[in-house]
Parts: sequence; structure tokens; C-alpha cells
Amino acid sequence: MPNNSVFVERALEQIDVKLDEIADFIFSKSQESIVIQGISDEGTLLQSGNIERDFLHKRIVYHAVHAAPIEFGTFPHMPPVKPLQAWAKRKLGIREPENKSVGWAIAKTIEKEGMSPKPFLRPALEQAVNKYG
Repeated sequence: MPNNSVFVERALEQIDVKLDEIADFIFSKSQESIVIQGISDEGTLLQSGNIERDFLHKRIVYHAVHAAPIEFGTFPHMPPVKPLQAWAKRKLGIREPENKSVGWAIAKTIEKEGMSPKPFLRPALEQAVNKYG
């Protein structure tokens, strides 16, 4: 008859497999949310995400510097203007020189109001809780 440590080891291995499944689900749903909400511009946020896996420890991370501001929003602050000007050109199709004034206007709005959150990871976690309990 196998000893208790063998049973415990098998149980832990099964738990680790289930944790991988849950992490895969959450990550997949977060990626879908980014696309559905249209918050992926050049794909930096999407490409920065991954799952760090260790035995019984799974961590979903997004390394893009703008991941947390998108997920949680921001307090009012003055963002860099040039990226917003480039964004206005790419995403809104506004050509130069109009994109410069649009980028500036966006920056001034963020300076006054901050950025509203556009959660992509928290809803994925909620879906996992509903699915897996």
C-alpha cells in the first residue's frame, strides 16, 4: 500500500494541473477583453502579457507600462504628448498637423480628469470565479 506522501504528491500534481487550466482561462479572457474593448493599438499590451508558472504558483502579468493605468485608470496628470499625437494619427486617422492639436487636447483632458479605467484582467478573473468557483 502506498504511503500518504504518494497520495499527497498526486493530489498536488492534480491541483497544479487545475491551476494551469484556470490561469490559461483567465489569460485568454483578458486577451479577448483587450481586443473586444479596442484598447489594443499597436499590440504592445497584448504582447506584454504572459503566465509565469511554477509548481502550485501561477501569475498572470502584463509588463507594458500602460497596463495598470488602463486596468485601474489614473488620477489627473500630464501625460507625454508625442505618443498621444502618434496615437491620434494611427487610431483616429488624423493627419499632420491636426494630430498635434488633437494629441495636445487629449493630454490636457487627462491632465484635468485623469483616465477612466478599462478593466481587462479583473473581468477575466470574475469569469473564472463564476466558472471554477
